[in-house]
Amino acid sequence: MDFATALQNPHEAIKALYAASPSLDGFEQRVESHFKSLIATREARQQIPAITSLSTSADLPVGKLVRFRAMVQDTGLGSEVFRAVGANKEVLGYGIEEEGPEGPGGEDYSNLRERQIFYLVNVPAETAWAKESLDKATAADVQASLDKMALGGSSQGASPLLANKHPIPSEPHFGCLAKIYGDAADKLKTAEVLEFVGIVSESSFSSAFDDLVNDNAASASVPVPALHVLFTTTPDSPAAPLPASSEADIADLRRELLEYLGGAVAGDVDAAEWLLLAILGRIHTRHPTGVALGSLSLNLALPAQTEAPVSSVLSTLLPALASLDLSIPFLNDAKTRLAPRNRDENLESGSLQLPDGTAVVVDTRGIGEGKLEDAGVRNLRHVATTIAQQKLSYQFPYSSFDLDTDLSFIVLSEGKALIPTDCVVYVHPAKDFSSPAAPTPAKLAAFRSFIRTMKHVDFTIPEEMSEVIQADFVDRRQKSVGGEAMTQEDLLFRMGAARLLALSRGEAALSKDAWLQCADLDERRKERAPVPAARKE
Repeated sequence: MDFATALQNPHEAIKALYAASPSLDGFEQRVESHFKSLIATREARQQIPAITSLSTSADLPVGKLVRFRAMVQDTGLGSEVFRAVGANKEVLGYGIEEEGPEGPGGEDYSNLRERQIFYLVNVPAETAWAKESLDKATAADVQASLDKMALGGSSQGASPLLANKHPIPSEPHFGCLAKIYGDAADKLKTAEVLEFVGIVSESSFSSAFDDLVNDNAASASVPVPALHVLFTTTPDSPAAPLPASSEADIADLRRELLEYLGGAVAGDVDAAEWLLLAILGRIHTRHPTGVALGSLSLNLALPAQTEAPVSSVLSTLLPALASLDLSIPFLNDAKTRLAPRNRDENLESGSLQLPDGTAVVVDTRGIGEGKLEDAGVRNLRHVATTIAQQKLSYQFPYSSFDLDTDLSFIVLSEGKALIPTDCVVYVHPAKDFSSPAAPTPAKLAAFRSFIRTMKHVDFTIPEEMSEVIQADFVDRRQKSVGGEAMTQEDLLFRMGAARLLALSRGEAALSKDAWLQCADLDERRKERAPVPAARKE
């Protein structure tokens, strides 16, 4: 069966595969391997129609092959049993369903199989340039979808059960059931992003709670789009890898990127450096104790009335960026969902249920005077815990459990934020600052490639650097007043920051020069902190 036939009529390909060897043993693996071999190249995948955030149920080609770059939102929808072989010994499943009564001899249980039901949503918080690169969705397309949503249209269909499944409902979004065959479901994790290749069908959907309280379960269910998954693959990146470059070229690109980032922090050169380190951070190690290493949460403490377009600048550089504007009314609102919560056996998403690698700008400048109610305290705790521990709590009626995250947090505040972070930088606006000119498209592409590449470089710390770090630590501690200016905690933080600074210089190993540059940058940061009132003479 060739690719063209599989693309137009995948059910025929599945039937032919079964006819060639009519056995259910290992059949799911054979289907997966067959379609993977037909669609082995990126060029072949690109020929498959794509489901995107702008898709609607009416657009979907039922019975056809599609691909969906999606995040796994819910893995708790259970399983369903289906007939895998029909009365005429033809293969079923993958959208080939047989309805009706059992055969004259009763149900042959050897022909029954089980598949898992997950829920997928388009990747939340993707930035405009990433959507355009991956989905060919222009700004005009996105705006048209937003206008439709404002008029009451929805890509999710009429099901109220699915209304709260997307983390950012204000952006164009689409979701569908995923029917997973064989043991493939065991490899999928909540909030994981993959490209799902499968066959479109329509399915009924109801929560387990509805099934219990309604005598007629069929009347409680609603038709929703479903994707019978054939296989999954790693999605493309919207940014190209950085081509091999000289040390001087990387230094020039870094300098230009810092100048552009400076436009987000009122021209503060040091704050731009810390912002660069924050967006390069990612979790590279998780200890059994639960400590996650690699990220750097940053608090930019801004003077009052300072314009800091951090979100707008970062949205031109990063493929995924979420903005979270906090205020007392927002936090206290019972409808505010920051963490996922299970209601009636249906997992509602939260604003922090985001894929690894997403940057989150948390603006706390809107938190004025007022009282946090119980809901507000819980919501603020969700944010603080996710930042501090890189874990997000999933709420259930009588319990909760934490799942690992890998998010880059930048917290904006006037003065030090209420929410603890790894690093607080008091921003000093440059005198006579004016925003830098917008980079050319080619330069922006180079910035994106630089960030993508440096973020994922395999990094090492040479053995000889241990002596350098120890000697510098002892020297700075001796020079401080009473040894108070440099603690063991400061050293651990500085080692993490030095790793990121070296990466920002295009280096795959920590050098003495990078360590000293980071140490000086951190000393200047600490000098900016206001003197506590108790210490003033």
